[in-house]
Amino acid sequence: MNKPITAYTSRVSECAFIAYFFIHSFFPFGADVIKLLCFLTIIGCWVIRAKIEKKVLFNRTSIDIPILLYLLCSMIASFHSAYIQSNLETVFHEYFQYFILFFCMVNTIHGTEQVKRIVKTMLITCGLICAYGLYGYYTGIAINAGRLVATFEYHSKIARYISLLLPITVCLFFWYKNILIRLSLILLVFLCSFSLILTMNRTSWLAILVSMFFIGFAVKRQLLIFIFVGICLSCFFILPSKYTTRAKTIIQVNKYFDSEEILGERELCWKASIAMIRDHPLLGIGPSNRVFRDAYQQYGNKIRDAEKQIKNETIPVQTKKKKAKEKNKVKKLDRLSNAHNILLSVYVGTGIGGLLTFLWLFTNVFKVAIKSWRFTEAGYEKTLLIGITASLISIISHGFTDCFWGKPDTVFLWYIIGILFVITRSNSSGNHTNSFKTKI
Repeated sequence: MNKPITAYTSRVSECAFIAYFFIHSFFPFGADVIKLLCFLTIIGCWVIRAKIEKKVLFNRTSIDIPILLYLLCSMIASFHSAYIQSNLETVFHEYFQYFILFFCMVNTIHGTEQVKRIVKTMLITCGLICAYGLYGYYTGIAINAGRLVATFEYHSKIARYISLLLPITVCLFFWYKNILIRLSLILLVFLCSFSLILTMNRTSWLAILVSMFFIGFAVKRQLLIFIFVGICLSCFFILPSKYTTRAKTIIQVNKYFDSEEILGERELCWKASIAMIRDHPLLGIGPSNRVFRDAYQQYGNKIRDAEKQIKNETIPVQTKKKKAKEKNKVKKLDRLSNAHNILLSVYVGTGIGGLLTFLWLFTNVFKVAIKSWRFTEAGYEKTLLIGITASLISIISHGFTDCFWGKPDTVFLWYIIGILFVITRSNSSGNHTNSFKTKI
């Protein structure tokens, strides 16, 4: 009697996860009631199953302790901050949600077939988002400042969304042999690649390039990866010259700190973040984006005024080069909500303890991902694990000049991490390989 009910709750949970991902993709900043219903359904399935089996249903993973410690550091930083309410809203409305999603997925989703259906739906949803984005780009309804934004309002968010799912698409193309499925995946790769170019997000371009080379060496198909990269690069010649001009700035290392056109206001943001860390090294200022935004206005203005004063004290040299630099300087501070670097953002928000646990958390995630695809036998699981590892490499690459730790980006990231641990647990319990014996 209990087995059919357990199977039913697992299937309901699967449908809720699919619906939750779909809603977050099409309505990342809205549809809160529907999101809440899906979220409560996911939790309810976990609770019902635990009640049926009459035990605490909790599969242990290697990231349980880092997650709990990170939450603890976030709570302590929130109470230490002058803006307790704003910080606690971030912890309860965002961080708890990410980790509950992860634990629910690990404890309610079982078997390769469920994973296949979830991944398939995620990729189809990504294709629909990109198709809508391309339509909206050329009709003007999904464009912001000349960049494709699709449903996400910001070009950087749709770029990170694509960067998470494109590597998985490419990997699955190598595994499937069915012609129709391969053609569908080729179409999805084209939609994602073209959309990514239209976002004009250089960090994502570079991140995808790195992940593609990783995939090439992991699946031993280096030639095909070079062909894929070549096709993507050829798109720049089809598009207007502004795309090739922007792409060239990636390799202009000597101009990174000389022109605001390349790093924008990031240099000032990094200086302000370091100043915040000096003043709050242990507990940080709190994890809320609103708290960082207000603090950045204060610290950024002080640093800019100090730099102007130093500049005024020096003897001015009237050269064309200097005039060009002055022209490119940002006239006023933007209301940035993060440090535009993942490590700085975490350190500023949660202090040294939060930073160390964050590094511990993602080190363990990468360790599990790499061990999984290396020691799993050839098949769908191994191919998907390579894609997940490439996705993690891609999103972490964004962390050098951006921050992916916030809604809706982190929701999608924890879907990927959750699927990773579901597959790893299934492989370990199913004895798919004799050499892979590790606690996930």
